[in-house]
Amino acid sequence: MSIKKRGNVWWYFFTIEGKRYRGSCNTANEKEAREFHDRLRADLWRTGTLKEKPRRTWREALERWLGEHQHKRTIEADHGFGDWWTAKFSKRGVKFLDEVSPDVVKAIRDEDLATPRQRDGKPKKPASVNRKIAMLRAVMNAAAREYQWLDSAPLFRCIPERNERLRFLTPPEVHRLLNALKEPYRSMAKLAVATGLRQANVLGLTWKQVDFTKRVLTFPEQVMKNGLPLSIPINQTALDAIRPWVGKDMTHVFVKEDGLPAREVPSKMWSKALRDAGLEDFKWHDLRHTWASLMRQAGLGLDVIQELGAWQDSTMVRRYAHLSIDHLSRHSTTLDGVLEPAVAQIRHSANAG
Repeated sequence: MSIKKRGNVWWYFFTIEGKRYRGSCNTANEKEAREFHDRLRADLWRTGTLKEKPRRTWREALERWLGEHQHKRTIEADHGFGDWWTAKFSKRGVKFLDEVSPDVVKAIRDEDLATPRQRDGKPKKPASVNRKIAMLRAVMNAAAREYQWLDSAPLFRCIPERNERLRFLTPPEVHRLLNALKEPYRSMAKLAVATGLRQANVLGLTWKQVDFTKRVLTFPEQVMKNGLPLSIPINQTALDAIRPWVGKDMTHVFVKEDGLPAREVPSKMWSKALRDAGLEDFKWHDLRHTWASLMRQAGLGLDVIQELGAWQDSTMVRRYAHLSIDHLSRHSTTLDGVLEPAVAQIRHSANAG
């Protein structure tokens, strides 16, 4: 048995057939942690070695998934979403994973959307409901693909977010904004619009993550919103944003005039820069939208944008589909070469007649 206490919580560590497993036991009680460890290890041995597929509960899958994703930046929200789904399933008598069906989830989803927000009585936005569904998907996908507790994961549909805000800048507007910003925020914004990185990843960028030789930026799973590691190539614009900061600090890339790391983007400074640039209704996160829109208009496929931007779901990315139809135009000409001989023959026959 291998359990260790980290802070106030016990964690498990063990290996089965050469594969390592580790995660949180989600308890500060040593006895409960040992029981969780023994049960999990036995379950993994039965499913992996004996190929058994016992009927598992939603709660078992949730607790295991949360234990394995303690590193996520959104783990507190995930705990809240997990409790929310548990209460909703309990109300409907749903206990086992195979009872979590698309029909049940759709009923819960629609009920949630129709319920006004508690804080102000206003209607809920589809995005807030979809975040709960995204978390449910993650747990169910893990139960099917990683834990092998289900033959396949059910398909849960999100609510279309057609009316959600989508703000981005044109290239001339980008130049005006960059010129209006002071350092280090100018370089930070330049990097964001060149790579699509989220603000937290730009603010927290360290020299360990920068490889000038391979021209790659790497981000471990602990700092990523979706909990997955990311490596992205450094284009010339990104390189120009980073290189001037070499030697300013041993650890952090972007530092302020006082030599301290830039931990946030001051709201007053940002508002002044927008006024000086003649821009309105533009948030820092919209730099990410600007990057995606410019990439799309340059002809990049949605799948590539999704991968480079580290979007776990394609729902957001598809909102950029209307910005370029060049890729569709190329595909639409496919039949020209096939039909042209037949069309030519018809024309020849008509003229001969």
